[in-house]
Amino acid sequence: MGQRVNGRAVLARTWLPLVVVIALAVGALCMWKVRQSSAPGPVLAVSPPQAPEEFTPKRLTYELSGDLGSSGMLDYIDIDGHPHEVDLTELPWTHTETTTLTVVSGSISAHVHGSHIECRMLVNDIVRDQQSADRDDADVTCRVKSA
Repeated sequence: MGQRVNGRAVLARTWLPLVVVIALAVGALCMWKVRQSSAPGPVLAVSPPQAPEEFTPKRLTYELSGDLGSSGMLDYIDIDGHPHEVDLTELPWTHTETTTLTVVSGSISAHVHGSHIECRMLVNDIVRDQQSADRDDADVTCRVKSA
């Protein structure tokens, strides 16, 4: 009977800490399950592959023609927005740039010592702006804001 009394004494001293440990374990398990079930799903950082859109590169063409006279000068803004200056030695003058941008813009301005000048700006061979001037020391400006 000594062992039975001894077992009761151990149980009397350990039952409360044992119940506390079991309660904490069950509470922690419940909290983990609630968190796991309410967590958002995985976020895809990379979009799945898609077929590329069909896109035709844009071609911006600057054209200048007319009577140069003794000399002339032109300034143009390229499709990247950089200015360029050209001393004219002969007309007609043309310059073409190509881009994969969805929108292009540019401008050209020219002054000659002749009596006639004409500028044209084309996007994919479609005239977007055309100007001309007929006078001594003629000057002209063409601009494409968005095409």
